[in-house]
Amino acid sequence: MAKTLKLQVVTPDKQHLSEDVRFVALPGLVGEFGVLPGHAPLLAALKEGIMRVEREKETRSYRLGGGYAEVGEDGVIVLAESLKPVADK
Repeated sequence: MAKTLKLQVVTPDKQHLSEDVRFVALPGLVGEFGVLPGHAPLLAALKEGIMRVEREKETRSYRLGGGYAEVGEDGVIVLAESLKPVADK
């Protein structure tokens, strides 16, 4: 099993992220859900909320303006209305 998955985040104005990550948590309509490498295929609607992305040595958060996520065997594609980094505390 792979140790990373490919995360791509696209908004109407540009592609924001395209990178290998260890984990991503997304704000689904019925609650937050997480995706690890090897996750079963899934199509989900997303609400406005926080997307957390875990890389090799750091975790970053982004404010997601809603949209859709397609989870495949080797990656996640997020089509979002908007995406903005959340400032570190």
